[in-house]
Amino acid sequence: MANMRRWVAPAVAGGLLVWTALATPLSVAIGEYFAYYDPQSDPERLEYHRDLAAHVYTAGHWFGQFVAAFAGAWVVTRSGSYRRAALAGLLLGLGTGAVAIAAGVGAMRTHGYPSVAPDPTMLSVPSVRWCLLASLACFPLWAVIGAAIARMTRGGAPLAITATFLVVPATSHPVAIWLIATYSRAAPLMPALLLVLATVLVAVSRRARPH
Repeated sequence: MANMRRWVAPAVAGGLLVWTALATPLSVAIGEYFAYYDPQSDPERLEYHRDLAAHVYTAGHWFGQFVAAFAGAWVVTRSGSYRRAALAGLLLGLGTGAVAIAAGVGAMRTHGYPSVAPDPTMLSVPSVRWCLLASLACFPLWAVIGAAIARMTRGGAPLAITATFLVVPATSHPVAIWLIATYSRAAPLMPALLLVLATVLVAVSRRARPH
């Protein structure tokens, strides 16, 4: 049983990375749906290509943040450390982000309108980078949130974490990604929302004494 538990974390992390790579076609479809409708001019085509990139490079992020919340809970129940929980979330975010980018570069060269973009991959575009950074910053925050909930609820942690994740506005939802791609100043809103929530939950968890 102990040996099986040792493989749980690597198996979950590996499954997340595989899913991220496989989710790229789905992200292309979502990006095409949310991108600029019926682009006619080159500026409009470039905007379409930008919106597509924002979704392609955040493939797997929504599910990844969900996994990060449970990873934080798993870590804190074993170590009692919020820092380790945040580190676990950060590592999951970096892994997910790297796989999404690696899988997405090829898609960006074959979809959308790469011919009108100075950089067909769009990785050099500030608004696309803001989408990536904002979404990646949510991974360690969700891990801390999951850890705090686990400390407060113990046996009820899985249900509470799932409910919290579904109730809080999805931090990598296609609408949020589109909003940041269009209005870069909105980028801090996603991590700021989670930072407030994480701060409150950690403070409450340190005072609570679940039975």
